[in-house]
Amino acid sequence: MNFKAHATMESYPAFKTKIRMDPMHFDTSALGSFECAVGSISATIGEVPIRLAIPFMKPGSKLPLIASVGGFRIKLDPFEAKFKGIHLQLSGAIGTKGLEGKMDCDVSCKTEMDVAGKLPVKIGAIKVSLSEEDDL
Repeated sequence: MNFKAHATMESYPAFKTKIRMDPMHFDTSALGSFECAVGSISATIGEVPIRLAIPFMKPGSKLPLIASVGGFRIKLDPFEAKFKGIHLQLSGAIGTKGLEGKMDCDVSCKTEMDVAGKLPVKIGAIKVSLSEEDDL
């Protein structure tokens, strides 16, 4: 048995959603204190000799003095830094009337299909025999 078929299907489903959230409240806080104190720092550097090596001098001999730098003094008086009572606080709400989101989506589908085939089906066999009226 041979068969053929053709089918067409179309659909247009819609997908809709709506999201609503209540306002989002937040509250943060920070508190800090800072204190720093440095005592007296004093430094003195005396004479700094500058010597030069000459390539043809005898090994082990003292290098000649070509210059000297000296008389440095560094003094840092005490300093003090204080930060007290620093306080930071943030609070509020995002979306005071609520947050909303909406999504609409339409989907379209179309399917066409051709089917052909052969079914190996045997229904059966019929045998008919005719006889004369006299034979009955």
